[in-house]
Amino acid sequence: MLKFRILKTYFLEILLLVAIAIIATVVMVSWFLNSHFERSTTHMVNQLNQEFLAENHRINEYLQKMVKISGMELFFEPSVQKLMYQKDLPNFDVVTSIRRLDAVMSTNIHTHSIYVYNAANDYIYATSNVDSDTVAKFKDAGVTELFSGSADHLRLAPIPRYADSPLGTIPVYSFVFYDIQKTEPRIGGALVMNITLDWLREIFKDVVGSQSQVMFVDEAGTIAYHTDSSQFLKNIAEDATFRQMVASNSPSGYFPYGAGKEKSFVFYSKSAENPLYLMRIYPYDTIMGGIVSMRITTLLLVLACITVAMILAVLISRRLYKPIHQMVSRVHAGDKEALYKEGELRFLSSSIDRMLTQAETFEETTESYRTLLQTDVLREILMGKIGDPDLMLAQFKEYKLPFSLEAPLQLIGLKPLDERALERLGLGFLDVHMEVPFEGERMLVVTQNCNAQQLQDLYDRSIASGVELVIFNRRIEHPFQLANHASLILEELRFSFMYDTGIKVEEKELKRSLNAGVYPSELEKNLLHLLHQGRAIEAYDVYTGFFGEIAKYSFTHFRFSMKRLYISLQLLVKEMQETGCFIDSQELSIGKFELSLESLVHRSDLDDFFRQWFDRFEEELQRCKAQKNRAIAEQIKQVVEEEYANPNLCLQFLADKVHLSVSYVSKVFKDCEGVSVSDYCLGIRMGKAAEMLEESDIPVKDIASAIGFSNENYFYAVFRKQRGFTPNEFRKRARL
Repeated sequence: MLKFRILKTYFLEILLLVAIAIIATVVMVSWFLNSHFERSTTHMVNQLNQEFLAENHRINEYLQKMVKISGMELFFEPSVQKLMYQKDLPNFDVVTSIRRLDAVMSTNIHTHSIYVYNAANDYIYATSNVDSDTVAKFKDAGVTELFSGSADHLRLAPIPRYADSPLGTIPVYSFVFYDIQKTEPRIGGALVMNITLDWLREIFKDVVGSQSQVMFVDEAGTIAYHTDSSQFLKNIAEDATFRQMVASNSPSGYFPYGAGKEKSFVFYSKSAENPLYLMRIYPYDTIMGGIVSMRITTLLLVLACITVAMILAVLISRRLYKPIHQMVSRVHAGDKEALYKEGELRFLSSSIDRMLTQAETFEETTESYRTLLQTDVLREILMGKIGDPDLMLAQFKEYKLPFSLEAPLQLIGLKPLDERALERLGLGFLDVHMEVPFEGERMLVVTQNCNAQQLQDLYDRSIASGVELVIFNRRIEHPFQLANHASLILEELRFSFMYDTGIKVEEKELKRSLNAGVYPSELEKNLLHLLHQGRAIEAYDVYTGFFGEIAKYSFTHFRFSMKRLYISLQLLVKEMQETGCFIDSQELSIGKFELSLESLVHRSDLDDFFRQWFDRFEEELQRCKAQKNRAIAEQIKQVVEEEYANPNLCLQFLADKVHLSVSYVSKVFKDCEGVSVSDYCLGIRMGKAAEMLEESDIPVKDIASAIGFSNENYFYAVFRKQRGFTPNEFRKRARL
């Protein structure tokens, strides 16, 4: 009887509770999905639209940077410079330059064509897929508008336009490169790179048959990109959708437009850095078409869940009956029956222990996830992405950041410090702290209420763990100020190579400006001039001043300036190669040089790199100079061999023969041969006279005349001085 009552009571209660819980959950989920489907779907698409805009902005910046770098490198190539500015060009140079343009175009599948404009010849040279011609007859007539007047507003900026080609007009973005100092009153020469819009199609997966339409529209209503190419550069300023989007005065959002079958959703986004709106237009049915099928699916799900819940409730209730009956029996039974049932109770106890263990593991996982969220939120604050004070306070409370808003904070920057080094460091001795890693092995530690001894312990442990630079800010009054201090410390950590290992620096001692500085062009010009003269030591002194000037500003400016100097040195090497220097030069690529700057550990490594390069310049110039002087000396010796019989043979005569000054010829010959030109000429003449005296019976008077002496007595005196005998005595002795 007792067994029946327990079974009946517990079975019905468990069955009812499980069924009610499942039904209530399913009904609530169904209601939520039905009521919030449109809002959540449009919000998701709008968020995707913003992400697409951000991704496009990054890729657009990358494309512009890539085009600018490759375009600038191509612009400064000597062959392209000739094609751009030289008046009379040999056909061979033209063909070589166009092949170079073709090679650059082939490296990027989205490059439609490349033009080089030569104002001196009134001619436009183009890649092989477009016919080169005069400006008046050039097929792509629209490009000529980029070359007239002051074009500063077009320089290095993408210009949407139609390009004429043999296949018709093609929408492109054009990038124009030209020398700033040659723009007035007319551009003397320019390089134009035309990029197709296919790269945007790849980003948005904007293919034929897509359910949405994608477009970029500027603030004036001109379409810079559209799924339908025929809409390119069309103005929709008077279109109702455009007016409604502009009137919303919001950087992103969506709104329904139209009615009936023509009803659609318009999503738009606009970044602060880019004046273009990104618009996506979806048919209403594409967004909301699944709501009916979802309702049916929800109904079927409810029915299925109820059925499964009923079955599970029966099984669970019958499974739970045994331990329940065991407890009831133990209360009402004797000791023997209790001992008989001891095994099942032990099983129930161990099951409860396993449940508790699983609960602890879940709590640990939840705590780890919460810590990651806290780190991400703190990183956003340090990077200045959460600038609203109210939002920042809300984030502190929502994610329970372990800092009091009433007490000052402390900020410590460490580099290099990876996760393994962080484990060795051990920050458990700090009462309240959070560490936030950044790229480049940089770490920021935010702490609170640390005394001087704790900060000193942190420094000592950091150095022992391999940290090379530690930067302290001992007092930050409010979290609002974290971003400004963090930006200064993070930027200084990128210059860790300028400090000795194990240095401790206070943030208030930092003097670096985060603004972009002015490139020291005069120092670069002076340095290149000294290198061209082979003055390596003086060039290195100028480099030291150059380094100190660019290191006053942000690392981005430092990296750009060093890269530009490196490119200038490479151009100087190429210029000197035309004179026979640097024949076997093996240059480090620009990309690898830039990576070496990012991973630089000690400044001495960079200084040694440039010092060795400057020494190489000096060595190459000395070698080329010695080689050139040797060639001049050999040329002079050849002239002497040919003209020794000429009475007019003298230093001036030889200088005129090699088209050089008398003093230069005298110095070069003396340095190379160790004797003066006159002594060498005299030696050659005396040698020829001795040969004739030994091998022939020619009178001495005729021999003197044959070697360029017009005075026989003078010849006698010189020969005796050189050989120790008179010519006749020399002849007699030679024939003994």
